[in-house]
Amino acid sequence: MNTTATITTEITDEASAKLASLVGSEPQDTLTEYRPPTPIKRSQIRHWAVMSGDMRPLFLDLDYAEESPWKTIIAPQSVILHEERFDPEIDGLPGCKSVLSAAEIDWQQPIRMGDTLVSKTTVVDVQETATAAEGRTVTVVTDTVVNNPDGESIGNVLLTWDCYERGSAAHRGLYGERSAPHEYSEDDIDAIGAEYKEEQPRGADSLTGDAVSIGDELPCVLKGPTTRERYLTPGLIRWFWGHAQGVELQKKAPELFFQNENDAPEPIAGIDSSHHRAQRWGGLPGVLEVNGERVHWLVHLLMNWMGDAGFITHLSLTFPRSNMVGDITRSYGSVTAKNLDEGRAIVDLDVWQENQLGERVTEGTAQVAVPVT
Repeated sequence: MNTTATITTEITDEASAKLASLVGSEPQDTLTEYRPPTPIKRSQIRHWAVMSGDMRPLFLDLDYAEESPWKTIIAPQSVILHEERFDPEIDGLPGCKSVLSAAEIDWQQPIRMGDTLVSKTTVVDVQETATAAEGRTVTVVTDTVVNNPDGESIGNVLLTWDCYERGSAAHRGLYGERSAPHEYSEDDIDAIGAEYKEEQPRGADSLTGDAVSIGDELPCVLKGPTTRERYLTPGLIRWFWGHAQGVELQKKAPELFFQNENDAPEPIAGIDSSHHRAQRWGGLPGVLEVNGERVHWLVHLLMNWMGDAGFITHLSLTFPRSNMVGDITRSYGSVTAKNLDEGRAIVDLDVWQENQLGERVTEGTAQVAVPVT
């Protein structure tokens, strides 16, 4: 049985130069052939709703959705984030630990049941952003254009990824001073359950522009404590790693794999799926949450406030701190401006998120459109 204490990876000059050479291009991601564009099914939207913890009827109930302004079931707007066709840990710097540090998203129209999304990702920038003493860190910026088959724009996603050498000081620095996952008392869990019951989505009684004032605060939305179980599901899109395709990929990119408990090759990302694995093979306090999930949670916040007729047009976010699995995230917002545009009220907001330690883990702005009256 493998007893390796700490697995480290290296970002080589060759790998960094190869990545930099992709700037301006639209590289095809490794997994493209396993996820061709197909019409979005009702079951898929339900899965997204469950995973984001937002079970509103607009996403789930066809009869209800047909009476909404959209006339059909729509998907949570945040799922556009997953249309990026470039994985920094596979297509960029194989074996690195990538962390989303910023996201800027624009939407032109909702994602409806039955839509087919056609996405293209361009690598727009690559920069080295840490010293050798900290461990090499490379920042990658990608721009993803999402259209329908007729070429009409659904939206645009600009993502900034910080890629770390596993086991480096820079990688360990993502945890700050924390040495273990957060622990909760029975009273803590009871209080969390009570807070969840206070959530009141607006739904069909949609917000109108005349009811919005500068300084309005959005009712907080709670998420967590997150659990390790939810982080196992992304591996489903990489099912082939237990089959012939995985053996072929291991030969091409051995740095993507490690020897697991059974001395069998497994994707190195498997170290990130549970606390005991992160501690055993990574020498780390535990597992980091996926920062991109906070986009889903902020969309949930905005949808609760706007109601069914509201539409998010823009989000600009930075993620100054990483959460660990087991943390709580509360999402907040405050109105900063309101203007009329083509019969709609365009509302600007500051948005942010805090964990149970009171640390601000997300900062940014949002813009939404709501009916005037």
